Amino acid sequence: MKKIVIVDGGPRKSMNTAQLLQRFAEGAKSVGEDVEVLKLKQ
Repeated sequence: MKKIVIVDGGPRKSMNTAQLLQRFAEGAKSVGEDVEVLKLKQ
């Protein structure tokens, strides 16, 4: 198993960058990877 850290630096919560990173995280989790998402903007 791998540890994957995703850094989301996009300023808007539900726009292109956030959606792309969410799908990537879901795909990685679906094959058993350990995924952590760090959001720089709250």
